[in-house]
Amino acid sequence: MARSVRRRTGSGMRVLVTGGTGFVGFHTVKALHEAGHEVRLLVRSPDKMRRVMAPFGLDTLEHVKGDIADEKSVMRALRDCDAVVHSAAAVNVRATDALETIRTNRRGTELVIGGAVEQGIDRIVQVSSSTALFNPGLKKVDENSPLGTQGVGYGRSKIEADLYVRGLQQNGACIYTTYPGSIMGPDDPGLSEAMAGLMTLLDVIYIVTTSGTQIVDVRDLAEAHVRLIERGGPPARYMMGGQYFTWAEMADMLEDLVGARLRRVNISKRVAQTIGKLGDLLYSMRTFEIPITYEAVWYATEWTPSDDSKIKRELGIEFRDTRETLGDSIVWLAKNGHLKHVEFAEHIIAERARKGGADRRGAARKTTGA
Repeated sequence: MARSVRRRTGSGMRVLVTGGTGFVGFHTVKALHEAGHEVRLLVRSPDKMRRVMAPFGLDTLEHVKGDIADEKSVMRALRDCDAVVHSAAAVNVRATDALETIRTNRRGTELVIGGAVEQGIDRIVQVSSSTALFNPGLKKVDENSPLGTQGVGYGRSKIEADLYVRGLQQNGACIYTTYPGSIMGPDDPGLSEAMAGLMTLLDVIYIVTTSGTQIVDVRDLAEAHVRLIERGGPPARYMMGGQYFTWAEMADMLEDLVGARLRRVNISKRVAQTIGKLGDLLYSMRTFEIPITYEAVWYATEWTPSDDSKIKRELGIEFRDTRETLGDSIVWLAKNGHLKHVEFAEHIIAERARKGGADRRGAARKTTGA
């Protein structure tokens, strides 16, 4: 199909972003706008878009009302765009919702990514997930690792979407795939899975088990998307898992950050996975909901660290220190009413102020030669 797009003016491009009211999408929209690009959103609810964007002065951005699973609205949204960032996805690790999650994410990828390629758009970012490459037993995962074979709901949806995109990449389509780990940071419009998990670890119980977790700052991920769009070039894939910590190391860091002990419980992998299965069962019976699922526990107890060196080397991305990311996340959770232990955030703010004062005094002494 012949491409029908406007000409790029200067360095700015018109970029379609799907999932713009979600965590990753919102920060990508913000980063693109700050970089001087013209952003268009595909949204199901214009009212929600305006509500999410208004505090940041972005509520007047161009938008198309529609859904990633609706071909007509996707085609309208793609028209005259220079680039696309596809971050929209159903993120649900409940076993009862697995089929719908797979169907939605696969169809959305076919329409958005496939439609962009068909329209001749040559700068496309697909936001995948490290779960697409989840292979228990490997010592390290990178962009060349095989796709997972044991995905359940969300993970399986990412595997199937990735298979489709890889086929397009092999045919030369300029698609750049990112594989983020657990995404955290401030300004989360919908309290995403990882942020809700952090809230549970702080407020309810901290389970220490086998393996560990990787955390990537949403702002670093958004910056990577901007750089990929601006650079262009041949198709490529990039790990962005973030820094790896065992669950015990993560607990130590959180306790140091908040100045308090967490409710730690040490359990084996087998017990943790059994609890996850129980959580799915209770949810399916509509008995009550507990914030634990088998798929989430499976990842948590079997996780393999990723090698993120390629994106750092090729794009010059420097990841924020994880303490900064966690601190900003906790402060944001507390300020927005998501955290019971607001004193955790107060401690972080006080420590930052104290350290900032000490740094300023040290700089003054150096200046005066004292």
